[in-house]
Amino acid sequence: MDPKTLHFNTPPPASLTKIEQAIALEREAHRLRGERKIDQAFQTFDQAARLFQEANEPLKAAVCFSSAATCWNIHTGWQPLRNAATRNESAALQAVKAQDYGYAETLFSEAALLYEKEGDFTKYSYCYRRSKDARLLRLWRTFVPGRAQGPMAVGIQTVAWKDRFANFFSWIFGSLNRLIWGYGELPFRVFGIACMIMIASALCYHFSEKILIGGFVQKIDLFESFYFSIIAYTTVGYGDYLPMGWTRAVAAFEALSGVLLIPLFVIALTRRYLRTK
Repeated sequence: MDPKTLHFNTPPPASLTKIEQAIALEREAHRLRGERKIDQAFQTFDQAARLFQEANEPLKAAVCFSSAATCWNIHTGWQPLRNAATRNESAALQAVKAQDYGYAETLFSEAALLYEKEGDFTKYSYCYRRSKDARLLRLWRTFVPGRAQGPMAVGIQTVAWKDRFANFFSWIFGSLNRLIWGYGELPFRVFGIACMIMIASALCYHFSEKILIGGFVQKIDLFESFYFSIIAYTTVGYGDYLPMGWTRAVAAFEALSGVLLIPLFVIALTRRYLRTK
């Protein structure tokens, strides 16, 4: 072997800067991959990525981590999917740091799929949610003025106004999706929101003094207020308590939120239960 040629087990000369060492390792990794030395190429790409990361070059680090993941995907050995998944995740985190959200979305999605195949559903959920977060950031970039970042980033000047309008509504619905149930991955967030709505509504019923009971509009105590709130939220409606005045709007909002949130909670909880089984 030519002594000037770097080997994946031979560190670059200490006199070189970290960026120069990383560039040399990246070139060596491409050579090794071209020679079908996939395991060695994986390790060399990984070393180059970490050096780029230490040198504060997140986009270059992302590319090297992604290349390492690609090498490991075609490598046969122990835990191939986990090694590829972790490198894709590291690449995605560096892409976010470089503000290349389109690239980060793709990398997080790939990592999520690999974690799912590996059976690590906690990491799958994390990467899936991060891919959706990256998509929201990418959409935000298309209708907010700013300098585009990275080869896959989109600036506002390059997007037609119709596309910007559509992206704005996609961003609105995506943000609600994230807030309410974490893209379907956080069922107990839905449960918490439902509890807060029922508590707030119960307090409104208690302090309003506008609940009709037995033909008389009167104030009900806290226990009765919570009972009525639960009945209204679940849309059971026994008819023993009737809201009057502005409390009708509260009851209508509570019933509507129950119709929308209860199915979301059931769906998200079922998805997580079936996945763990």
